[in-house]
Amino acid sequence: MSNVAKSITDIKSIKRLLIANRGEIACRVIRTCKKLGIESVAVFSDADRHAQHVQQADLAVYIGASSAKESYLNAQSIMDAALKIKADAIHPGYGFLSESTELITLCQSNDVIFIGPSVESIADMGSKIEAKAIAQSLDIPTVPGYNGDNQDSATLKSESEKVGYPLLIKASAGGGGKGMRIVNSASEFDEALTLAKQESLSSFGDDRVLLEKYLVRPRHIEVQVLGDSHGNVVHLFDRECSIQRNYQKVIEEAPVSHLGDELRQKLFDCAVRLGKHLSYLGAGTIEFIVDADTQDAYFLEMNTRLQVEHPTTEFVTGIDLVECQIKVAKGEALTFSQDQITVTGHAIEARLNAEDPANNYMPETGTIELYREPTGEGLRVDSGVSQGSDISPFYDSMVAKVIAYGVTRGLAAQRLLKGLNDFSIGGFKTNQEFLIALITRPAFHQELTTQYIAKQFPEGWQPWGEEMHMAIAAAAYAEQGQYDVSNMQAGNPWQRKGSWRVTDLSGTPASAWFCIEHGGELIEMSVQGRAGDYRVRIGSDLDEKNAEQFHVMLTRPNESQSEVTYWQVEINNTRVSLDILFSENQKVSLSSPRLNRSYSFVTLEDSLLGPAAELKDNSTSIRAVMPGIVTDVLVKTGDKVEEGETLLVMEAMKLIHNLSAPCSGVVKDILCAAGDSVADGALLIDIDPDETDD
Repeated sequence: MSNVAKSITDIKSIKRLLIANRGEIACRVIRTCKKLGIESVAVFSDADRHAQHVQQADLAVYIGASSAKESYLNAQSIMDAALKIKADAIHPGYGFLSESTELITLCQSNDVIFIGPSVESIADMGSKIEAKAIAQSLDIPTVPGYNGDNQDSATLKSESEKVGYPLLIKASAGGGGKGMRIVNSASEFDEALTLAKQESLSSFGDDRVLLEKYLVRPRHIEVQVLGDSHGNVVHLFDRECSIQRNYQKVIEEAPVSHLGDELRQKLFDCAVRLGKHLSYLGAGTIEFIVDADTQDAYFLEMNTRLQVEHPTTEFVTGIDLVECQIKVAKGEALTFSQDQITVTGHAIEARLNAEDPANNYMPETGTIELYREPTGEGLRVDSGVSQGSDISPFYDSMVAKVIAYGVTRGLAAQRLLKGLNDFSIGGFKTNQEFLIALITRPAFHQELTTQYIAKQFPEGWQPWGEEMHMAIAAAAYAEQGQYDVSNMQAGNPWQRKGSWRVTDLSGTPASAWFCIEHGGELIEMSVQGRAGDYRVRIGSDLDEKNAEQFHVMLTRPNESQSEVTYWQVEINNTRVSLDILFSENQKVSLSSPRLNRSYSFVTLEDSLLGPAAELKDNSTSIRAVMPGIVTDVLVKTGDKVEEGETLLVMEAMKLIHNLSAPCSGVVKDILCAAGDSVADGALLIDIDPDETDD
């Protein structure tokens, strides 16, 4: 350790700590505060008034409206809250203001400790262009490309020819895949550059980009570092983050498998060298991209904050990273040297998101109707929700992280699989089944690359037995409708499902016809039967010849157990047990080990009218994919457009969605502008289609 010492009087006191974040990371910081005897303070927006982090903290302060820009991204509101309750320190978590020089400056001017690195470190690493230049000055290899100051289109096009194709256009500011485009040929460059710059400007207020050689089989490997104010910088070994989709990490693990000792040590040396150059304070992560074919490693960027995947490092090193962050921010020295840090075993983390992987990972919103976290040896769940929590459109889609530890990677994977299988969640779709599919592929135990998902599911991932589960949901929907009608306590017995036909007394089984929403379309269904015994048909004609048919038998939970949601189901002579939940908006959710499905029903009458009818013919218009904010409108009325051309960009749940033309034609009407907040399904652009196919 460094011989530099500080007087005990130089160590600052933190008795009350404000967490400038929300969700699972806020709850994570609260746990360490309790461990250290520090009073925790949560902040909350309108949408988060009843959130878990608010309930778990010792104090909570309101900071603004639901929009992140008016609350969690408002540095002055955060500081006002800290001063109001006399907080000694602010922990930014990750995302939001975690890498904000504005918040640090406010902390400095108000004598509040910022739990993180210096303004200079964040500024140096906040620009990918500047970070790359610093890395090069330290003889740390960087991806071949262009990161110059000249940003005019002609220069960038000329430099792209020097780099060669395929190449990557990359926003200098920010991360998370925003402002990034893969360009395979010169003919694609101009449009890709325009879109990357627009997305970068709307997301980060900075449209500068850099160009990099695109590696065909890259691995994403990162090194965790810790630094203190006494001159010490150490690494806490490595993590593999190669399983990604749309540049968003899905599964992470520590340490990295299938990596040579020489290359591993090289990455450690580069990371510590950069940390020492920055006089880095606190936790940070240096990210590298490794060519799986040549084993060449290149510096990618540095995240000057805690990472989502930090629990994997905590598992294998036994070091509480949040505790270290707090202690070094107070002025304490690290209590361990590099040779005292060891790795034992293996840890793997999976991010459970509210999204539909079968529909281009579209984020989902709604209320968590069912929530049971798994427990078991070597299993950890980090979350910020509980049963009854709302998943709103204002923030990201992550619900929880499931982290598993084992003495070997195989045991960690097995425990993670069991944890995901045992996680019961209902009320909307999640990526639970998709995560299980990822870790049960044989290739998961081989060398990983960022092409893993594309290679394993070249046609995209689709859930198993979709029509069978639609049939179960439809039968349960019909059964619940009959139950509500016959149960006088449920309300007026005449307030029955719109399409239900009670004809049982005349000798004909009761029948219902309705539609189910799936992948943005309406699928017609018919259900015939009563008292738990149903025949379900799925198909556009609903006749016996063409429609898919299922025989579904249901056993309801004991009525005296009002909280029980577990149903016994037999479908086509196969028995299963499922949690079945019913929401007020005619949604039915199914949950069981390896299964999480959610279906919305529309009566046959309603399908012919109103918003539901619009799902049947969306071929000439663009509608909002969910509640969000329009960030860019790329066309004007009268423009000629081609099918598949990006016309509009919107942001929802911290993700950028490029909305493309459903057909070729002329823009007839534009009903939104950049900056507009729009509702789910709102009409944004109307197109007058080409009459003939040119």
